[in-house]
Amino acid sequence: MSQKARLERWLDKGLVRLGRRSLYWQVFMLIGLVCLLVLPLFGAVPQYHWQTPWNNGQLFSEWVLWAIWYPGTLLSVLLVGRLWCGILCPLGAMSEWFSHIGARFPIPSFIKHPMTTAMSFIWVTIWAQTLDVRDDLRAALLLFALIFALAVGCGLLFGSEHKQGRRVWCRHLCPIGSILGVFSRLGVVNLVRKQAKGQSPHLSEGYRDNGLCPTSIDLASKQTARHCIKCARCVNPESKGGLTVQIRQLGTEIIKIDRHAPCLSELWFIWLAPGLAVAGFVWAQTPLYVSFRQALGQFALSQHWYGWLQAGPSWLMNQNAALNQHYLWLDFFSISGFMLGFALLLAVPLLLCSWLASYAFHANQSRRSQRMAAFGYQFAPMAMLCILLGLGSTLFATLKQVVGNDVMFLELGLLVMALLFNGVSAWRWTAAQNVSLACRILLNGLLLIGCALLSAATLWSIFPTLLFH
Repeated sequence: MSQKARLERWLDKGLVRLGRRSLYWQVFMLIGLVCLLVLPLFGAVPQYHWQTPWNNGQLFSEWVLWAIWYPGTLLSVLLVGRLWCGILCPLGAMSEWFSHIGARFPIPSFIKHPMTTAMSFIWVTIWAQTLDVRDDLRAALLLFALIFALAVGCGLLFGSEHKQGRRVWCRHLCPIGSILGVFSRLGVVNLVRKQAKGQSPHLSEGYRDNGLCPTSIDLASKQTARHCIKCARCVNPESKGGLTVQIRQLGTEIIKIDRHAPCLSELWFIWLAPGLAVAGFVWAQTPLYVSFRQALGQFALSQHWYGWLQAGPSWLMNQNAALNQHYLWLDFFSISGFMLGFALLLAVPLLLCSWLASYAFHANQSRRSQRMAAFGYQFAPMAMLCILLGLGSTLFATLKQVVGNDVMFLELGLLVMALLFNGVSAWRWTAAQNVSLACRILLNGLLLIGCALLSAATLWSIFPTLLFH
């Protein structure tokens, strides 16, 4: 037995042990999350510059949530896929627990639609910014409470017909799980079938309600990592059937995406999420947002829309008297419009690059939508970096307090590493395509344009006050 095979077998057994103890981990995480969100609210409100995460409970909770938890879960998919979702996440666990006693309504088609998860991510990301969850723990509590309610509601409405729990929330609606699922395709650790059933690798992955898998994967046709939450219920090291751990090179599923059920709707994460994440970080720092807000305000006044200058509801936008922060409807529309506008500004050229690239595969037998999808996935590494630097900006802000402005060299280093990795993986993908040399040059040129655009967005997140000044 090779060293790799021994490691995979050891991981098989370790994953099974983790799965058996997942209930304890999930209860522990649930208690920890409640403590982080509730207990500090009884302490001092952070109002002064001398208050830090080390002497103020609310700042400490915000630091744990947005500097440790969020970037940590995102980066973890590069190694272990969606292990967080299956073993640790309290939201998915609660949804599954309540599915045992829930009603058994059929899942509506609009929830099953592939674009639903993308819309969930966009809505929650913008909502989190208008609530200002990174700087207001009360707003973070509101956000998590409503998401918890939705997760539990899914369990109560769409219950399981068998003893196995059901995770409709994790499969179709969770905004965090959906983005983790996209980038888990880059991951090193994957679960694959021990025995192939003879089907073509180009067939789509099946969907099976109330089977062994809580996220409704048809295990007999499993091809992707995106919906697998690593709960280990399908893993039995002593059995000849089921699934087993596979260790693969980083980015293998993206490079060989035509064998792993590419999904065109999934690309909206790769096209839209980078711009949304970067704009969600820089809007509070860039002069461009100030100009945009002023122009929007002047337009509202010219139309006599005076309601835009009134404060909105606290469940939709931040209203915190303790922090002397009161968002107006103008702020809500400015933040939402700025984020959506920049997301579209970045997404449209990436979509056009993918559309143009689909013509280079004209000799292939696949449909144009499949060719667009295969090309679009090649932007995944750079897209992931944009999201990390944007929505995980609290981590780098903390590092800046420790090492000063030198933290920008770390961010630039990550940019260079992501560019190199993206370039190598894209080159390997184009080399595997059965196209002419001219078409291959065209594909690499379009990939270079897309990576340059994503790099510009990343640089804007590193230097938000320099660009567009």
